[in-house]
Amino acid sequence: MSFHKVIDKRHHEVNAVIGCKAPSLYETPERLVCAMLANILGGPASNSLLNAELREKRGWVYSIECSYTQYADTGILAITFGCDKPNLDACLAAIDKIFARLRDIPFTDRQLKAYRKQLLGQLAISSEAGEAQCLSMGKSMLSWGTILSPQETRAKLEAITPEDLQKMAARLFAPDNLSSLIYL
Repeated sequence: MSFHKVIDKRHHEVNAVIGCKAPSLYETPERLVCAMLANILGGPASNSLLNAELREKRGWVYSIECSYTQYADTGILAITFGCDKPNLDACLAAIDKIFARLRDIPFTDRQLKAYRKQLLGQLAISSEAGEAQCLSMGKSMLSWGTILSPQETRAKLEAITPEDLQKMAARLFAPDNLSSLIYL
């Protein structure tokens, strides 16, 4: 059940969240496809699709990111951004256009290779953060009773195809699946 709510808080800045139901912790391999798609869409790199279009190219947003949270029975994919009020409609239209492109046009093998390399690099860097690594391993042990090696993780990510990403985008970004909360 989707919803769209706008609340006037009389701020100078718009804060918005666009989200949808996503794969749960136990939906494998769908959750890995969703994680990769979330990283491509709005991960920490400045070349993520949303950041490149709305912040770097257009200068419409202060920040924009995409997060994917997995629970035992469901998941949530959320896009959050802040912008000036006059830019809100343009931002929403640009996000819709990116969603449509992800649903309709599969990535090329070259694009996917670059996105995969970037995600694997981010995972390698994050593995150096001891506390975060321990928390991740603990979550894996509690959820599945095992911890994937870096080689196993790499193999699972390399198995993702452009068609897998397009299918996940169609599942997540169908207009009827999306909800929004906008604070003006």
